[in-house]
Amino acid sequence: MISVRNITKNFGKVEALKGVSLEVEEGEKVVIIGPSGSGKSVLIRCINALEIPDSGEIVVDGMNLSDRKVNSRALAREVAMVFQSYNLYPHKTVLENVTLAPVKVLKVNKAEAEKTGLAYLERVGLSDKVDKYPDQLSGGQQQRVAIARALNMHPKIMLLDEPTSALDPEMVQEVLDVIKSLAETNMTIVMVTHEMGLAREAADKVVFMENGLVVDQGTPSHIFDETSNERIQSFLSKIL
Repeated sequence: MISVRNITKNFGKVEALKGVSLEVEEGEKVVIIGPSGSGKSVLIRCINALEIPDSGEIVVDGMNLSDRKVNSRALAREVAMVFQSYNLYPHKTVLENVTLAPVKVLKVNKAEAEKTGLAYLERVGLSDKVDKYPDQLSGGQQQRVAIARALNMHPKIMLLDEPTSALDPEMVQEVLDVIKSLAETNMTIVMVTHEMGLAREAADKVVFMENGLVVDQGTPSHIFDETSNERIQSFLSKIL
């Protein structure tokens, strides 16, 4: 479903990615972990064409993102992304936030977008908040709206970039519960997170990155319990 082949990305003199390769199968749940500044978020943004690699190749569901003829609207039909910050429109209600992209990008009629939007808001536990505005919600509720908005694009692939990092600790669990429920579906998911419990529970594959490189990858048990890599052991010992 996703093939990343030896991509590099520089920001001035900073080498954010130094030749990263990653394969994600259809329906696979991949969690990317590692210290801050290791290139995790840059990688996930490249997969969604928000950043363009300096070299290498990314193919998403048959679309080569280095091809200038790639249809961004077609990519938007395949891939949805949830960011650290919720990026909701403050002047639109919860339901309006969830339905805007399907109507504008996918050309879904408004009634259908609202019907599916209401179903996804119920799924994330917010059916009683449809007429509220973002500033009337907690951080955890806003992030759940962002997840419902992404789901309402009916993507094959969901990318999540540290979806709980901006939340107060007591709000984290409600978002984690929603993500765990997503992990039980057949959707392909790639997520950057510092939540090691979620990585252990929800991932098929865990990828450890540092200094713009993939250091190791494998099953959760391989990364958390079996790895002999001293750098990974040191990282995990500080946060587990």
